[in-house]
Amino acid sequence: MKAELYSKISSYIFIVLMVVTAVVLVMFYGVGYDNQSAVTGGAYVTDPQYTDLLMYWMYALMAITIISVAVFGLLQFGANMVANPKSAIKSLGALLAMVALFVVAYAFSSTEPILINGVVFEDTTILLITDVCLYVLYILLAVSLASAIFSLLGVFKMFNKVKA
Repeated sequence: MKAELYSKISSYIFIVLMVVTAVVLVMFYGVGYDNQSAVTGGAYVTDPQYTDLLMYWMYALMAITIISVAVFGLLQFGANMVANPKSAIKSLGALLAMVALFVVAYAFSSTEPILINGVVFEDTTILLITDVCLYVLYILLAVSLASAIFSLLGVFKMFNKVKA
């Protein structure tokens, strides 16, 4: 009963997040490119009308993901520490993998200035955060696609042994 409730709640949350993402993407791609943004040096660039909305939504999704993995990982670790200390060590794997992912993404990130519509952008903090987020996104997308393909091919069936 409890598992069914959690499954329904997570399904509803997923649907809401997907609908909001679809609306934001339609607004970003469908509204137009008449937004003038001031950049360093007093110049202006033309960007999509809802670029800021898309960026804030991506930041929110990234923050939700990071916080969820950390909180639920720690909760599972605490529950396993009481019930089975050996399996508690295994539950730290997700947290360590997340930390390792961000460390690797940070190591590959660059703060080299970039040219945007003829204007040099030099804010090293924004460049670093953007690079880290993009690398994490690329890695997680690749892992998700590989997992989906392996699942469709039945590679994971050997791990789904039911214990009686």
